[in-house]
Amino acid sequence: MSNLKMDAVLDYVLKNSKKGDPQSVLDTIDSYALEGALDRKRFLMNVGPEKGLLLKNLIIKHESKRILELGAFIGYSAVLIAMHLKSDGCLISVDPDPNSIEVASKIVKQAKLTNMVKFIRGKAEDVIPKLDEPFDFIFIDHAKKRYLSDLILLEKTGLVKKDTVIFADNVGLFKEDMTEYFKHVRDSSFYNSNNIDSHLEYRENIYDAVEISVRIRD
Repeated sequence: MSNLKMDAVLDYVLKNSKKGDPQSVLDTIDSYALEGALDRKRFLMNVGPEKGLLLKNLIIKHESKRILELGAFIGYSAVLIAMHLKSDGCLISVDPDPNSIEVASKIVKQAKLTNMVKFIRGKAEDVIPKLDEPFDFIFIDHAKKRYLSDLILLEKTGLVKKDTVIFADNVGLFKEDMTEYFKHVRDSSFYNSNNIDSHLEYRENIYDAVEISVRIRD
């Protein structure tokens, strides 16, 4: 997404959402994307409300405290995740795009969740080896062909532990890129994995899915 389009979303959110109200921030982003007729909808590649509900419910169910996000985009999922963390929780969000980091930081600030979120600019494969504590929950929503290699890197660096939840977005839309990823989380003895049908964010006529994998042993 171009810098101009991302800046347009940010401007819309700052003008139309209630500062300090995370749900208002999310609703405003959703309304920006859904405004107008179907052929004029503004596509945003954040997780969106349908898959966002799955993400929210899993974080609450597993009482996740330490969460890693690969792919910040405009900060929608960062707000969604941070607003459901307890006071001792934290989110680390990694993205190589400086404009994404800037826009996402301002979106999170609008929601008054800055103290819950740490943004790191860099490629996941460069940042992951520098992280030193395992995560309860990992949300993967970056370059689709990097899903498997970055998950393996997370495992090798000790950042995935027993009971870590791996939430991989867009695996239905990009299923042809996910063959080896599916084999890794479904056919090994390390995960219980489920594929959940959904729709592409803001597009009820386009199929998508998420893969939810829970690590069952170290």
